[in-house]
Amino acid sequence: MTLTEGTAHASDHRRCGCCGRQLPSRRVAELGVTPGVFICAGCALWAARRAGWVSLLRQVRLRSLLPRRRRRAGHVVRVAIPILPSSDLDRTAAYYRALGFVEAERHPGYLLLHSGGVELHFADQDGTGPGTCFLHVADAAKLWKQVRDLGAAGVGPLADQDYGLREFTLTDPDGNTVRVGSPSS
Repeated sequence: MTLTEGTAHASDHRRCGCCGRQLPSRRVAELGVTPGVFICAGCALWAARRAGWVSLLRQVRLRSLLPRRRRRAGHVVRVAIPILPSSDLDRTAAYYRALGFVEAERHPGYLLLHSGGVELHFADQDGTGPGTCFLHVADAAKLWKQVRDLGAAGVGPLADQDYGLREFTLTDPDGNTVRVGSPSS
């Protein structure tokens, strides 16, 4: 989904069409090929790293859009994306598609899936065992019910944990475990 200029609430703020954050106008850049759509420096750098266009970004100087305090403090990791093994990328895509994920990209031996703000990566299995990741969501109980209603295989029970989260697990056909949780209510 791309957010446009019209979705910003204040005239001196724009919403990033990638991450959805509303930022001061000086902290976003308008996409040249898509007028009215803006992107923040963090998303531009993320996209450039994925595309291998870092040298182009140096010319455009999108780093200057980053707040000075962040540049002095060093790089801050905001998101970690797991890369889970898959013995059959088509089967993996079908399993997660039934759970509402969309295939974002596919390359030889590599699959990227998105659902809302969640991104999962899968790579051809290279003899490694199954992986595990955790998805922090707003309401694990609601999502658990939706996944169960879909009849998805590999759905574990919903349980309140002693560390304050309500969680359930999904186990995909390759044995990867995706733990899903939210604060207990």
